[in-house]
Amino acid sequence: MRRINFSLVLLALGTLLLTPVIPLHAQANPETSSQPAASRAEGNTAPRETEAERITRLRRTIEQNQKLVAELQTAIEDEGGDYAEAETEFQKLDEELEGKKKELEQRRSENQPVGKLEEEIAGLQEHWQLARDRFNLAIQERKTQQEQLATIQRRIQQDREVLDRLLKPTSADTQPATAPPPTAEPASTPAPSGETTPAPAPIPPPGGMPPAPAAEPASPPETEQPLSAEALQARQEAEARQQEAEQAAEEVRSVTERIKQLEKTMALQRELLETARQRRENARETERTLNEQVRKMTAEGADQAAIQETWERIAQARQRISDAEREVLERVNRIDALHGEHAKLQAEHIAALERAELADREAEEARQKVRAIENPFSLNNMINWLLTSGMRILGILAGMFGLLWLLRRLVHQLTNIIAARTQRGSLRDRENRAQTLSSVFHHTAAVIIIVAGSLMILSEIGIDIVPLMGGVAVVGLAVAFGAQNLIRDYFYGFMIILENQYGINDVVRIGNVAGLVERINLRITVLRDLEGVAHFVPNGEIKTVSNMTHGWSRVVLDIGVAYQENSDEVMRIITAAAMEVRNDPRYSHLILDDPEMLGLDSLGDSSVVFKMIIKTRALQQWTVKRAMLYQIKKRFDEAGIDIPFPQRRLSVVGNQPIPVEVIQKQRLGNLEVDR
Repeated sequence: MRRINFSLVLLALGTLLLTPVIPLHAQANPETSSQPAASRAEGNTAPRETEAERITRLRRTIEQNQKLVAELQTAIEDEGGDYAEAETEFQKLDEELEGKKKELEQRRSENQPVGKLEEEIAGLQEHWQLARDRFNLAIQERKTQQEQLATIQRRIQQDREVLDRLLKPTSADTQPATAPPPTAEPASTPAPSGETTPAPAPIPPPGGMPPAPAAEPASPPETEQPLSAEALQARQEAEARQQEAEQAAEEVRSVTERIKQLEKTMALQRELLETARQRRENARETERTLNEQVRKMTAEGADQAAIQETWERIAQARQRISDAEREVLERVNRIDALHGEHAKLQAEHIAALERAELADREAEEARQKVRAIENPFSLNNMINWLLTSGMRILGILAGMFGLLWLLRRLVHQLTNIIAARTQRGSLRDRENRAQTLSSVFHHTAAVIIIVAGSLMILSEIGIDIVPLMGGVAVVGLAVAFGAQNLIRDYFYGFMIILENQYGINDVVRIGNVAGLVERINLRITVLRDLEGVAHFVPNGEIKTVSNMTHGWSRVVLDIGVAYQENSDEVMRIITAAAMEVRNDPRYSHLILDDPEMLGLDSLGDSSVVFKMIIKTRALQQWTVKRAMLYQIKKRFDEAGIDIPFPQRRLSVVGNQPIPVEVIQKQRLGNLEVDR
């Protein structure tokens, strides 16, 4: 028997080593690609057990296990079996031994002879130990039988599940993805020597590696693009191969679990075998002890009834020896049968591993094919992308540039339309107003065109813009809380443009900064001062604006003359000079009204000041002022009117020396000294 089992192990190992290995990158045969992985695996390996043989074997195994379950239940529930006999015998001997011990103590307390009673107790003690050992063996056997009963019931359930899959296979799409099969750990209970063979070692899977867990099929991208017929077919094939791999992995897990339960059953059978052997040795020792007791009783001339009772106990011990030997033989045969079933399950396990490996390899090849087809950087996909999305992106870019070019033209036309239809202010004011509005409109429209075009391009590339828009909303909310000054700048800029507080080419003073408005948008205002320095003022920081060119401007002249000059003559000369400038063709169109002489304005420290105002067009007050000053200075020189400079008169009392600083100021003409 030991030679047969060892041959089975060698056969299984030989089958493992001779299993043909399929290359990892081998292409599936188109004629067999539609066949299940199990059929393809059977076609590439040596002939194995057919489904009919497996069904018959499973049914036979289930029937045998059901009979064994019935036998175990009967043995466990049998009230007159060996367990009950052992328990009754031990209780009887234990009570008898306790009674003898009490009697011994009583005799000793009464100083009576105890020699014969001690001999009886010694002989009874030996019987008590044998009965105790027998009862312990019976208890151990009962526990092992209960554990074996649960194991066999579990095996029956697993075999029925496999039988149901063979008779009524579940559709592939309803098979759940399973975890990698658990590693079966064979029972480590040592087999007693002499009558059984060692448990066969578990056969490793082909290639020395456990089957890899089934990987999930390639998930489609978040943004679904129209699939070609080739990509759709490749995906369907990958899904089918993945389902086959999951089914094969489930089969491997099932066979592994069955092997584990079978090895547990074998371990329990070996424990029962060892228990049967110990019961046999216990019965033999009981027979030997009783035979010695009969010889002793005969020699001492004991009562025949007691001798007859001992012979009956000897007969019972011999019957237990016979039963134990028969049970040992049955256990050995049953373990041998389990070894044969174990070898078949290992062969089935090897076949399942091969099918799982083949299915997993084909599933991986199908996934690689899908990835190759759907790889955006492959040559075919890049060409297709250029012919579809690439052309659309080029169209979007062309549309963006066209709209921006058209926007420039429209802004120019819009400037002319606004300047022509607006009645408020001069033509230059209307043009500045139109230029300001057009600049803001051009900037806003350009931003909208660029943002919209960029979103369309991202959508064509394959990026889902819906989450992106959600992210923009979140960022906008964060900006609303964290960048309130920026929002304030835009709001103030909108109000400035709406109320026409100032525009491009206006001269304004914002705080301590004054200059020409070069550019204005919703965010900032750019001022250029006389020295050419550009000042960037955030609109939100503007509190007060002084527009020196809003609608019209005014020249304000403060003209100082010496105290000795005739005031009426001075006012006449100034008025004549102003009218000359007013009638000059170079300046007449810049002056909106006749100059207005306000008269003597103040008496200064060294001069009499006359004030005149002239209303001019916006931004022209400095040109008119320069012309006026030129004419006034020219006429004053002709009339001999003195334009004084600051003077100070100092009187020195007595003959004190004059300080050097005073003499220097006298020489410069800024100081008169009287002695």
